[in-house]
Parts: sequence; structure tokens; C-alpha cells
Amino acid sequence: MFCVLSMLPVGVLAQGEDGFKQYFHPNGKVASEGYLANGRPEGYWKAYHENGVLKSEGNRLDHKLDSVWRFYGPEGMLRSTIEYRDDRKNGALRKYDTSGVLVSEELFVNDLKQGDTRFFHPDGTVEKVVPFKDGREDGKAFEYATDGRLISIITYRAGVLQRREEINRRDKAGLRQGLWKEFHPNGKIKWEGSFVDDKRQGIFKEYDATGNLKNMVKYDQDQVQVGAQETVLLKIRNTYHANGKVSSLGSYSADGRKEGLFRYYDEQGRVSGAAIYQGDKRMSEGSVNEQGALEGRWTEYYNTGEKRAEGEYKAGRREGDWTYFHRSGAVEQKGRYQNGQAQGLWVWYYENGARHREENYRKGKEDGASVEYDDTGNVITQGEYIDGLRDGKWVYHVGDHREEGSYKDGLKDGPWVHTYDNGRKSFTGTYVNGEPDGRHRWYWSEGGLMAQGTYSMGLRQGDFTWFDVNGNPTITIRYKDDHEVRIDGEKVPPPYEPGGGEDEQP
Repeated sequence: MFCVLSMLPVGVLAQGEDGFKQYFHPNGKVASEGYLANGRPEGYWKAYHENGVLKSEGNRLDHKLDSVWRFYGPEGMLRSTIEYRDDRKNGALRKYDTSGVLVSEELFVNDLKQGDTRFFHPDGTVEKVVPFKDGREDGKAFEYATDGRLISIITYRAGVLQRREEINRRDKAGLRQGLWKEFHPNGKIKWEGSFVDDKRQGIFKEYDATGNLKNMVKYDQDQVQVGAQETVLLKIRNTYHANGKVSSLGSYSADGRKEGLFRYYDEQGRVSGAAIYQGDKRMSEGSVNEQGALEGRWTEYYNTGEKRAEGEYKAGRREGDWTYFHRSGAVEQKGRYQNGQAQGLWVWYYENGARHREENYRKGKEDGASVEYDDTGNVITQGEYIDGLRDGKWVYHVGDHREEGSYKDGLKDGPWVHTYDNGRKSFTGTYVNGEPDGRHRWYWSEGGLMAQGTYSMGLRQGDFTWFDVNGNPTITIRYKDDHEVRIDGEKVPPPYEPGGGEDEQP
């Protein structure tokens, strides 16, 4: 990117192997000049553009690039400076625009970017800060508006963008829109909440400098919603045995209702059980380990009190066989978990005990054969998944017809055919990457054509014609890029577009 030394050996002023040398462009202007020692550049060297303007200058130590080098454009303006040590970039690389304003500052260690790279707005304020480690983006990057507002938080890991969060944005009218956040001097969040047209909307949270939640307020169009359930702050409370040992530990709302995980202890201080509450209703119960993670056998409940599920936890994750129940107590589904993810065959049941659905899972995603039955045992859906996506041939029985076709990576792909219960075709058409493509036809149950038209990658193109049961055309609509342009030959006015002339009406 940078030409440290441009030498065109057209002519030499000084004589001999070493000493001061000058090299020239074909037009006779000096191309570069400096000293040679042992036949190699040493000391301070300069290079020039063909118009005679200084192009670069800097020092060499033991023939290696050393200290700050400066680079200039043909007009003479400084374009960049680079700090070298031992022939490598070590220190700051600063770049300037054609008017001499600093554009960016990059830090290097042995030719690799290390530390924060900074980009600047034309007025000199910081536009973006990106952390680098061993030449690749790594950590949290920040973007700022010209008024200093933080507007983006970008997370990188080993050069790969992991997450981008846009905050503190204003629209063209200057109104606050979307999520806003303010931070304490130590970087901890101070408050956060969302705006719609400069009005607070939803829950606003306030935190102290250590990150603890201080307050929550719910707004609707900038008006405080007093008593909103979502803003109720919880307080930890203990109960005790007669011997002074803690008997229970859990969170209570301001009106005394239990919320969240409760741990129970025997008189010797050992954990004897646990339960999870929501609005003072017990939603599940079991045990926890010393770290407070769910462990062992747990039972879950509907909010109306009936048993919802039961199974084992291991270090806070579902593990092994689990069974889910209808409110009536009949089994709803059964299957296994591995490391908290569904694994192997899962089976669903109707309340009468008949099988409803069977699916295979691998690492929490559908993988393998899937089949669904109606309550009399007839197959209504059948196909296969690969890594959570439908793939290959699938068959559906929907209402009075059957649908059959293929998927590729979860999207319809290839020809699809729908058939009435009487065996006659209901629909034929082709899909490409989930979008209808080519000629599509629909049929009456008596066998005649109901409608036909052509798609191009999901958009209706050309004539779509509808027919009555006797085969007579009833209407023809011509489309261009999915917009109606003619109906039975009559031109359709173009759709209204906001921002048009004064005479246009929606």
C-alpha cells in the first residue's frame, strides 16, 4: 500500500559505491535521494512524485525502516504516517484525507494490528473504535454519532462478526426511535428503554453503577403505567427453623407473592428441596445442587395446578426420559433429553391414548423420519427432516385433498401435486427454493381446469385465467412483477405511491 522508497536508476549525481545518491524519473526530476552504506539505503531518505512534490520521507537504521515515515499525495498534502521499528510497523498508522483531516489511527505490533483502531468524523470526533488482537477484530467495537452518542455496539470474535446492536438512533426528523441506552463512567449500563417517535414505550430499567437493577417503569406513549405487573421488583426473604437455621430462601413481590426459585433446607442446613413459583403459584418442584442448579427428579405443573411434566435434571439441564401430560392426566408426549436437548424418538399422544405424532431428534433438532396421525390412526403428514429442516419427499392430507412434493433445505423444491379424495388432481405446480415458478394449474373436483397462470421466482407474470366448471373463461388478469396491469384487456391504473404529485389520491 505504501511505497517507502521509489528508486528509478536513471541517473546518479554522486559517484562511488556508498555515500549520497540521487535517482531520477524519466522526466529528469529527482525520484529519490539519500545515503548508501555497504550498497544499501541507510539514514534519512526521501522519495518524490514525478511532478517533484515530496512523496515519502523517513529514516533507516541498519538498513531497516525506523521511526516515523511520512507519505504525501501529488498535491503535497500529508496522507499517512507510520511508525517503524526493525523494518516492521510498530506503533501508530495514521491516515488523512485530501484536506489533511485525520481519518483513522491503527496500532501495530510487529506488522499486526493490536489494540484499538479508531476512525474519525470530518470534525475530528471519534466515529468508530474497533479492538484488534493479532491482526483480527476481537471484542466489542463501538460506533458514535457526530454529537458523541453511542449508536452501535458490535461484537467480534477472532475476526468474525458475532452480534451488532443498534441503539440511541434518531430519525431524519431528529426523533428518538428504538432502543436507547445510557452507561455509567465504568461502562456499566445506567438505564435502557425503547422510544417510538420520541416517546417512551414499554419498560424502562434503571441500574446502579455495579449493575444491580434499581427501578423499572412501564410507559405507553410516554405515560407511566402505574402498577404494571412487569415492573414489580422482587425482594429476597428467608424463613427460619426454631433452631435459627434457614428453612427457605426465595424472592417475593411487593404484595408478598412468591416469584422464581425457592430453596428449602432441613434443620441441619442441608438442601431438602426446591420449587419454582409464578404469581404465588407453584409451577414446578424438585431439588437443586449446592450451586443452586436444578438437579434430580422434577415435576412441573400447569398454572391451574395439574401435573404438566416430570423427568430428571442434571446440573440445570433436562436429562434422560421425560413425560408430558394433558390436563386430564393422560400422557401427551414422551422422549429423552441429552445435555438439555431432545434426542432420539419422541412420541405425542391424543387424550384417548392414540398416537398423534412421532419424530426423531438429534441435538435438539428434528432429524430423520416424521409422521403424524389423526385420532383414528390414519397418516396425515409424513416426511423426513435433516438437521431441523424438511428434506426430500413429504405428503400431507389436508381437509378434502392430499398434497405431495419435495423439500430441499426446508423449502419446497420441484413439482408439487394436490389430489382430491376422489383421486382427481386439485393442483399442479413447481417450486424453486420455496418460491412458485413456472406454470401453475388449479382444478375443479369434477376434473375441469379452474385457473392457470405462470410464476417467475415467486412473482406472477403474464395472464392468469379463471374458468367455470364448464370450462368457460370467467376472468383474465395480466400481471407484471406480481402487479395487476390489465383485467380482461382493460388497463389497470398504477398503484398509488406516497410522495407523488399533488393530484394523486390513494
